[in-house]
Amino acid sequence: MARKTKADALKTRQHLIETAIVQFAARGVSNTTLNDIADAASVTRGALYWHFENKTQLFNELWSQQPPLRDLIQEKLIGRWGDNPLQRLREKFVVGLQYIAENPRQQALMQILYHKCEFHNEMISEQAIRDKIGISHQSIRDSLQKCVDDNLIATTLDLDVIIIILHGSFSGIIKNWLMNPVSYDLYGQAPVLVDNVLKMLSPDGSVMQLMQSENQVG
Repeated sequence: MARKTKADALKTRQHLIETAIVQFAARGVSNTTLNDIADAASVTRGALYWHFENKTQLFNELWSQQPPLRDLIQEKLIGRWGDNPLQRLREKFVVGLQYIAENPRQQALMQILYHKCEFHNEMISEQAIRDKIGISHQSIRDSLQKCVDDNLIATTLDLDVIIIILHGSFSGIIKNWLMNPVSYDLYGQAPVLVDNVLKMLSPDGSVMQLMQSENQVG
């Protein structure tokens, strides 16, 4: 009986977190009350307080349990490119955008991060969230370095600057799409969006060859 009670409590806790994600994304974090979350979750406010002392604790728990996007898309990566680091990097970016485009929960999380939250000192920071859920700086840098070593991209590139541009480009794509999802088909256009961002890595046209290879395989 005790085990069942504990299991039920954990289920309720997770239900509150999932409900908070939806409410925060729709109303904004500052405009969402614990009453709003309790009502939407069909639990009493007392039941909510049994799990979370306040809204900030709930917000922090929400993000602390969120796995990185790179882990969420791992099983969707086909991995057909073998040892080609540029193709593998391209695939990760394409699949990442497509995952966001087809996953309402991930969209809600991105909506909270980019448009629906004013951070304060007691909350997990925006940068900490980005570091946690995004593709890591070091991972991208390692991939780019392999591309340089294999002469797949220009050897004169400043990789740290390129990483800043890549993060800015893809963050901008996601933020703008979330403001008006019907403006274009993010899932369908993900490959061409990624290819055009990656063009800056290879002035000699290597990325155009990637596009051709993708079309031939597809």
